[in-house]
Amino acid sequence: MARLIGLRAVTVEYPGNRALDDVTVDIAPGEVLAVVGANGSGKTTLLNVLTGQRKPTEGTVVGAEEDLVFDRPAAALAAGVTLVPQEPHMAPTLPAWENLILRASGLSGLAPGREERQAARERVREVLPHIDPDAPAGELRKADRAILGLARGMLTNPRVLALDEPTAVLGDHGVELVEQITREVTGRGGAVVIVSHRLRDIVRLADRVAVLVDGQLKLDSPVTEVSVEEIVDSLAAGRGIAVSTRERPENVSKGEEEILSVETDRARSGLEIDRLTVCSGEIVGIVGMAGSGRSRLCKLVAGVDGDPRGVRYRGGPLPRSARAARRADIAYIPEDRLHEGLFPPLSVAKNIEIGNVVRSSLAALAPFTPRPSATQQAIDRFGIKTPSHSVEVTALSGGNAQRVVIARELMNEPALLVADEPTQGVDRTGRAAIHELMRDFAARGGGVLAVSSEFEELQEIADRFYVMVDGRVVADIPPDTPYPRLVALASGVEDSDTDHQTNTERNGFTS
Repeated sequence: MARLIGLRAVTVEYPGNRALDDVTVDIAPGEVLAVVGANGSGKTTLLNVLTGQRKPTEGTVVGAEEDLVFDRPAAALAAGVTLVPQEPHMAPTLPAWENLILRASGLSGLAPGREERQAARERVREVLPHIDPDAPAGELRKADRAILGLARGMLTNPRVLALDEPTAVLGDHGVELVEQITREVTGRGGAVVIVSHRLRDIVRLADRVAVLVDGQLKLDSPVTEVSVEEIVDSLAAGRGIAVSTRERPENVSKGEEEILSVETDRARSGLEIDRLTVCSGEIVGIVGMAGSGRSRLCKLVAGVDGDPRGVRYRGGPLPRSARAARRADIAYIPEDRLHEGLFPPLSVAKNIEIGNVVRSSLAALAPFTPRPSATQQAIDRFGIKTPSHSVEVTALSGGNAQRVVIARELMNEPALLVADEPTQGVDRTGRAAIHELMRDFAARGGGVLAVSSEFEELQEIADRFYVMVDGRVVADIPPDTPYPRLVALASGVEDSDTDHQTNTERNGFTS
């Protein structure tokens, strides 16, 4: 097979983690290769190596006839290799048209001329006819930013186009759009590499599929020669664990014991949920791939983002802000610990105590001083290993920093814990400790809504599951559901008969 680009025995190691393990793969001219894997399997790392974002620890990137040395992303871009990340980087204060050509103008070092500016505005009108090209990129919807990122990638006339979860934000409405883009690139002899968790999209878009499991290439096959069931089996090989044997509460139907119920639609929150509940004493797990809406659900329940109408908390309406939710005893552990969960300039003690400050109506007026006794109790109770109360929280390990977030959220005995990736970046010992804290909280009557990228983790701690795909809850299932079925449900394989009407001609991607 002719080769346009590929990897030879590539290994990528991070501290304590081998993201790719001796991966060899070729991509041919005119081919669409889909890279599939569970969260954390190494898919994005593979794209980053191909596009010069990350140097391999071992191995090489190869071209048609020689090794390719991408010492920086600009070198890959100059060679015709373009990456469109899942969340394209935008300058939020610059207009949409300028973000469209930002990469090109940055490479040339010249400010865009009048004709270039006009052409950029026209292009924005083609792909996003409902927005003003002069609108700041920071004001665009997430889906609009994704489309703008795709348009920016195509401006480079790529020989190799790498797309990271291109339909995660766009959903079914974006499949035809991405299909048009892949036809345009492959039609002129280029190649496309798509990372996606949506198996039904893979069958439609790709010529070949490569399955990664824990950084290793487990399957590399033409799409026509492998079934969806075989792909799922490869994804699930060796995965899944015994379900936790902790005593679970009986099903609760009394209103006073139902802590949370969610009924919402896309017009209000961007989610489509007929009914989701969390009762006292139980841990409810949300199974979903990247872009499934799981984090949006967490933010909605925590009062961070979204219209709370239709969401009931303790029999009444959900508080309408994050501060009000905290005062109402809703605790929230965000997915992005560094940017949303911690206050890096502050000490360990102040990061713990600030939870009480936010609960106070005078928080904006009253300076605060951590209470040594309460702080020490939290440090001891939640097993935080720190040299002292006064060190900056950034001096702690990832696991201990996460325990600081958990301590702040649980020290005042909330009624509901919303935990989005509570063990992300935490080692095995730290995970076990965090699991025990969550179990203990539920055993004392608290309710937990938990998200994890690792389905096995949810199987270990949760009492029941909801499965989310493209912002919809598609299943309510027990935790002993076989792991391959979890993967199939979360990938949309078992819920793919809903036909969404779309009109991508208006997006201007036809060649």
